[in-house]
Amino acid sequence: MRIILVHGFNANPTMNFHPWLAQELRERGFEVVVPELPLSTKEELNLPAIIEAMKNQVGFIKSDDILLGHSLGAFIIPQYLEAVEMTETPRAVILVAAPWHVSRPEMQRLFLADLDAEVLMWKAREFVVIHSKDDALVPFEHGVRLAAQLKARLVETTGDDHYMDERYPVLLETIEEIAKRPFEFAPGQSLTDDYVGIQTLK
Repeated sequence: MRIILVHGFNANPTMNFHPWLAQELRERGFEVVVPELPLSTKEELNLPAIIEAMKNQVGFIKSDDILLGHSLGAFIIPQYLEAVEMTETPRAVILVAAPWHVSRPEMQRLFLADLDAEVLMWKAREFVVIHSKDDALVPFEHGVRLAAQLKARLVETTGDDHYMDERYPVLLETIEEIAKRPFEFAPGQSLTDDYVGIQTLK
């Protein structure tokens, strides 16, 4: 099983919780991919270049993949799922301390307003939003709204601020819980079939 960790803007794979989480996951037998992406709020957003860098380092998405993104970098994941050809549906997408929106016009194209949330929610078997109630950079209400829009499971924490320290056991626990849970439904399988009982033409 592969875990893909996407760092935030103005960060890289050696910062925040990424080194610790990658090591813990590898020790548990997971394959871990931590792409280094050209993500900086100090430069003009070049989404095609970011997607190309993801493609070169991540490649095709597999059915056992779990993708986790932090802060603004979390929105590279839905953009990637929209942009690349997908033949399999990843096991889960985890969005950590992700904002619902930002005020900077050049960043607006990252967000769900420019993506079809009704389509996006089918791009993974499960979406999880992890957000701390005391996040000083991205208010907790952003996580609540994001989870509602994506029909995601919301994991509320306290005392974790914007997840910029070195260790957060809740991230490891969430990944392990998802990885151990067997597939119960394929995407859409739990929805009612509106066409049951309707006669078809022979």
